[in-house]
Amino acid sequence: MIQVVTSRRVGDASARRAAIRFLSTVSCEPLRGPTPDDVKHFRAMMGNRESSILTTMCGGDENDLDPYNIDWTRRFRGSSRLVLSPRCTREVSSILKYCNQALIGVVTQGGNTGLCGGATPVGDELILSLKKMDSIYGIDETSGILTCDSGAIIQNLQDYAESRKVLFPLDIGSKGTCLIGGCVGTNAGGQYYSRFGSLHSTVRGLEAVLADGQVLHLNMQVDDNGAVGGVNLKDNTGYDLKHLFIGSEGTLGVITKVAIECPPLPSSKHAAMLVCDGYADVLRVVKEARNELGEVLSALEVMDLNTMSCVKRAFVNSGRESQLLDEIVDGSGQASQQPIFLLIEAQGSNEEHDASKMDTFLTNLFETESIQNGFLAQDTKQLQEMWELREACNPSVASTGFVYKFDVSIPVPFFFDTAQEVESKLVENGIEGVTVCVWGHLGDGNAHINIVKANSFDKDIDLAKIAESVVFQSVLKRQGSISAEHGLGQTKNEYLRDIKSDAELEIMRQMKSLFDPHGIMNPMKYLPR
Repeated sequence: MIQVVTSRRVGDASARRAAIRFLSTVSCEPLRGPTPDDVKHFRAMMGNRESSILTTMCGGDENDLDPYNIDWTRRFRGSSRLVLSPRCTREVSSILKYCNQALIGVVTQGGNTGLCGGATPVGDELILSLKKMDSIYGIDETSGILTCDSGAIIQNLQDYAESRKVLFPLDIGSKGTCLIGGCVGTNAGGQYYSRFGSLHSTVRGLEAVLADGQVLHLNMQVDDNGAVGGVNLKDNTGYDLKHLFIGSEGTLGVITKVAIECPPLPSSKHAAMLVCDGYADVLRVVKEARNELGEVLSALEVMDLNTMSCVKRAFVNSGRESQLLDEIVDGSGQASQQPIFLLIEAQGSNEEHDASKMDTFLTNLFETESIQNGFLAQDTKQLQEMWELREACNPSVASTGFVYKFDVSIPVPFFFDTAQEVESKLVENGIEGVTVCVWGHLGDGNAHINIVKANSFDKDIDLAKIAESVVFQSVLKRQGSISAEHGLGQTKNEYLRDIKSDAELEIMRQMKSLFDPHGIMNPMKYLPR
């Protein structure tokens, strides 16, 4: 047996399967992929529903599994030959119990929108897709707690919550495809992190299935038929186990249901797009926003010129028009330093009061010359346009070439120092023809550092290694974190040895061994091998 380092390279699937065998990182027992006999068992287990089983072991085309084997960035590719799509917790429990006994590796998959290969197989593990478990059970009108299956799409949850006059407290760019279970599994942050906190703050209950099939109801009442009952806002009895599953990336079990607290829907929203002449001005704006907007400040997003130039180019190439985009990018040429763009949003319950706070805030910025230019949304359409520009960053940058993406957190004062150092270190390492694009959630220091090789859409292994080393060293040098909201997956787990103490790592391994003694859950990821 050999222990696989990774199977990221796209190539012949059958050749990879022949070469790849992997050991559990917990028990050192050899895990295996599913066989045709296993498929027969799973088929019977799931009522012979053809829509719940996708396999290449019975004459199917290997390309049919590409959407599951290849992540959206095309950086990672597995060689799974079986995808199961259960419809209820009972089926998840039966599948895991069988796999635990047969030592079959399992990768739980949601919308497959991560950046670290956490939901992509390393070898030929069974893929457990939760897309068909997408029920929304309701919202408690008194507490504001929404309960749903883990396969519910974030956009659907947002729309459902809004129709019932509450705000779903998580908003991220991939909301149209990502699932709440994957977001909880990676402790995704998003635009409203600085207002509502992480999912550790808003998730009130979970249902989770362990590797041996046991079902845990963690501050969540669920009857034998799967009907969801009440959820306590406060429960101080024993260890709060739900927090172990939040951010565990499917390594301790499968999250199947979620209860999340939603605040009242704001009756007023205001947003402004600002242009600053350098990062010193940005820091002054951040301080002013916290002081002047205070309790209504809901989002503070930042984008650099390289990023916004990519967005403008993508708009032009697609025939889309945005007067706001033209004005902020073209008008930023007067900056003495490289301009930096901010999107600031305020939400509240009193239109007159909130509008007055935003006006005072912007007036102070102009009077102190903290901003070069500013645009205040006059209506909902303009507010949405500002957010469309922010959410266009990722696809626009990706359209220009291969992107080496890094999701990190940095103390706010050093946000752009880090990016500038990355740029200079790449040059020192002889890397030419790349562009560093930076955007992110400035309110909590979450930076999306993107190194783009223009007009090339194939991964350069040597460049990837240098970029990773440069970015992570620059981040850790400033006491930042190499993972902010996309997890560790199969790219960052080895760095834990440099970040966590031996004592911390040993406790994590013991925890993994307790929940998943055979190591079948998302093998070869999260913890160092």
